[in-house]
Amino acid sequence: MLDSAAPAALAASRRAGTLARVRLQDIASRADAEAFQAEAIEALGGEPCGYKIGATSSEVQQLLKCREPIEAPILREHVLASSATFSIPAGLLGIECEFGFVMGRDFPAPEDTPELGALRSAVAECFVGLELVCRRVAPEVPLNEITAIADFSLDVAVVRGAPIPDWQRHDLAGLPVRAVLDGVTMASGTGVAVLGHPLNSLLWLATALSKRGQPLRKGEIILTGTCTGITKVAPGQLFQGRFGDFPAVEIRLA
Repeated sequence: MLDSAAPAALAASRRAGTLARVRLQDIASRADAEAFQAEAIEALGGEPCGYKIGATSSEVQQLLKCREPIEAPILREHVLASSATFSIPAGLLGIECEFGFVMGRDFPAPEDTPELGALRSAVAECFVGLELVCRRVAPEVPLNEITAIADFSLDVAVVRGAPIPDWQRHDLAGLPVRAVLDGVTMASGTGVAVLGHPLNSLLWLATALSKRGQPLRKGEIILTGTCTGITKVAPGQLFQGRFGDFPAVEIRLA
């Protein structure tokens, strides 16, 4: 049984960029992990402004031994502009290239059918983005569905790049995406890695939230999952996500 102070301890480690002595492996179920995460988010403080979605590829689902994606709120203070500098905390796993969406209205509204056509009409913007993923616990804590969810679903920060003009006219599933480190392509993929299409990931989140009585809210940003796996980085490096011929989204590591 975890101590009642464990969520606050994990939040404190996230703020400090250190590792916590918290036995997340003692959490019994996915539901318990989600409840733990909610307490840790509350202890962390800050203004929620959207969500990250993880485990949207079969490879990551196999790694975490889960059958569906995971998610966590994004806090506004953890949304960085492209070309920002980020100091690497303890436990950083690496960086992911992801499609992001901005909601143009609440979804689902009472009159909405929760399907892709209605969802597409509710999206105001698609942008190129990055997510920095991290653990706040020691390596001996197993990495799996439960421990990942409890640990903020591995989120530490996101980078919001430029919007894709006329995004609905582009084939996001087929758009080539590259993870570029100091000018060298380290990994590549497409939007098909994200549950077949990034909008499928967004629909999964909308459905999961609606079961809790929560819609996606107008103005929220959502990162939909990696197209390029996780690229390890080190201080002094420049990481870029390149999505087709659109302007790169980048972050400098310190």
